[in-house]
Amino acid sequence: MTGLLGVLVLAAGPLCLGAVAARAIGLRWADGLWHHAAAVWLLGCLGLGALVQLALELHVPPGWWWPLPFAAAALLHASMRLCAVAAADVPGAQAAGRPGRGASSAGWHAFVLLGAGAVVLLAAGALDRPCLEGDEGNIWSLKAKSLLADWPDAFAAAQVHNLHPDYPQLDPLLQAWTYAVLGGIEQSLVANRWLVQGAALGLWLLLCAALRRQLPAWAAAGFAAVLLGEPVFHDLCRTAYADGMVAFGLLAAVHGFVGWRNSGAQPLLRLASGGLAFALWSKNEPLLYVGCLGLATVLLRLGAGPRPSPGPRARLWWWGPSLLVVATTMLWNRRHGLHSDLLGHNPTGKSMFVLLVEQWRERVPVLLGEAWSAVCSPQHGHAGFAALLLVAVVRLRRLVGGALALPTLALLGSWVGLHVVYVGSFLPLRFHLDTSYLRVTFQLLPAALFLLAAQLGAVAPRPAPRDTAVAP
Repeated sequence: MTGLLGVLVLAAGPLCLGAVAARAIGLRWADGLWHHAAAVWLLGCLGLGALVQLALELHVPPGWWWPLPFAAAALLHASMRLCAVAAADVPGAQAAGRPGRGASSAGWHAFVLLGAGAVVLLAAGALDRPCLEGDEGNIWSLKAKSLLADWPDAFAAAQVHNLHPDYPQLDPLLQAWTYAVLGGIEQSLVANRWLVQGAALGLWLLLCAALRRQLPAWAAAGFAAVLLGEPVFHDLCRTAYADGMVAFGLLAAVHGFVGWRNSGAQPLLRLASGGLAFALWSKNEPLLYVGCLGLATVLLRLGAGPRPSPGPRARLWWWGPSLLVVATTMLWNRRHGLHSDLLGHNPTGKSMFVLLVEQWRERVPVLLGEAWSAVCSPQHGHAGFAALLLVAVVRLRRLVGGALALPTLALLGSWVGLHVVYVGSFLPLRFHLDTSYLRVTFQLLPAALFLLAAQLGAVAPRPAPRDTAVAP
């Protein structure tokens, strides 16, 4: 499938599946144009990845992959109609993502559209560079090509050329579907990035929508401009790295969780569940973030004493998609003998934990200096981490027990945890920092900006207009 038809199928597949999935969990276009558009792309790509993985296991020929999202969307829509479980029938669904009344100003929508146009232009800047070099070529695209060309017999052996064969594979699965739709690897040395680049656009739209629900338009635009001016974000718009996907999923998880805690709207919790699964299926770092989330939960429960704060309680199903992603990734890696260099499969033969003990004296001062340089750099938005920490300390007594306490503590702990990983890395520290530090820590930046805006919004008057496409 080539030409305009192929491009239309590439865009329509995730959009159709995501639109039906969003309706299934109770989200509506009228709840916010930009919010809904971002959720549709996230859910569509998450579902598409699952379909491609299933097609691989069932040995469906790649030539038959292109109808998968359309068939799945039709089946899901039919099941919703037959079972009468449309989200409008769910109590509280109408309140999901609609904290206030009134449509946002034309100026706000113009700002979001201009930013979206900038993201598209940045992505278009990569049209003259094939996806063959760097980590995007040697990790993500390499595995995607291998899923097509080497599956199943030679797939495991081919991963000897992959720098990180154990990485979760949502990114490669999306690229593999793109290759299949466009007729083969030779036909799409650039277009294979497009679905991954779509996550950068979704990240921009979701951040704008999330910020607008916390702050007036002028303040939300100021926070969003930090992302638009971030050089790392520019690079992610142009490449098939999965760090932008992680940032997208984490922002959906944090924004959905906070919205659910504040309103009790179940659709927002379902979006948070999908966002966390999306992040976990994109790279390994979100496993660290989940660990920090667990530690933060324990600390807050200890700090809250015998009377924990009231509020809606998440059900175990919230963890279902994430547990499925982690389990299938572990089984896949075990099945194909794919190992992590952090666990000793590296030239030193030592795990990260052994190297932590051996290297911390020389590496900790360097990492403190690196973090300080990033936070103080006027070219990057890492000052957001320091600002979030400062606001959290100032509001500590009000923070504990509120909806923002858990995600704020977990995010700040995750930022510290990333530095601990660098201490235990087997790679030369300067090389590792120069090639990945700003990109990896960027994964947390959009969620940090949202939490900072939410902290400030908690002490400021609530804005009347929101990111609402249609006045209720």
